[in-house]
Order: sequence, then structure tokens, then C-alpha cells
Amino acid sequence: MLIDDNEIDLFINQKVIEFCRFTRKLLTYHSAREALQYLLTAPETDIPDLIFLDLNMPVIDGFRFLYEFSQFPDHVRNKASIIVLSSSDNMRDKEKIEVNPDVIKFLSKPLNDQKLEQIKVMVQKTQDV
Repeated sequence: MLIDDNEIDLFINQKVIEFCRFTRKLLTYHSAREALQYLLTAPETDIPDLIFLDLNMPVIDGFRFLYEFSQFPDHVRNKASIIVLSSSDNMRDKEKIEVNPDVIKFLSKPLNDQKLEQIKVMVQKTQDV
């Protein structure tokens, strides 16, 4: 799942994920509210394994999304891992993200094949445990 209010960033990151064949199914959302609604109502089998989340969005920003997500049932939180994908280089933002148990990585935009490979390796290591 990709969540980003910026059309260009969403398009670029979607194309990189598709080009690298990172996933068989990709959900994209322009707003955190729509993504939260999907996660609340989706069948357990349709909950994504990874969520790429932008921080700076109107109405519901990435930090609000993370708070709302933390209130979700365990079957959602245990299945979906969050990767913050942001253009923010604010140290305070990074520090808040590092202590969030639902976030597994903070990456700077845009995605590229090397970043996706790092994520694959990281996810495989956690699945092997």
C-alpha cells in the first residue's frame, strides 16, 4: 500500500515498485483517511504486508495515521508493517518515527531499486525469525 497526497510522488513510487516487481498487488491512496477506512473494513486476507506512508499530508498527516493505526485490532497491526517514505529531513520527525513500534523503516523519497532491495532483505530476515 502506498499513501501519498502528492500525485507525482505517488506515480513515481508506484512505477518503481511495479518496475522492480516488488509486489503482486499494490493499493494506492491519495489520503490517509481513505487508507485507514480501507484497513478497517478489508478482510484479513486483503490487509497489505507493507504500507509506504508519507508524513506531510493535509487533513490526516502521517503522524495522525500512525496514531489511528496504533488503535487498530492486532490482526491488522501484526500483518502490516509501515515504512515511512518522506521528503522530510526533520530530525524531530525521524526521532518520533524511530520509537514507533509499527514503523520498521524511515526512507527518503523517492523509492529506488536499492531501497526496495534493502526492504526485501529486512522483511525476509524478520520472517525467518
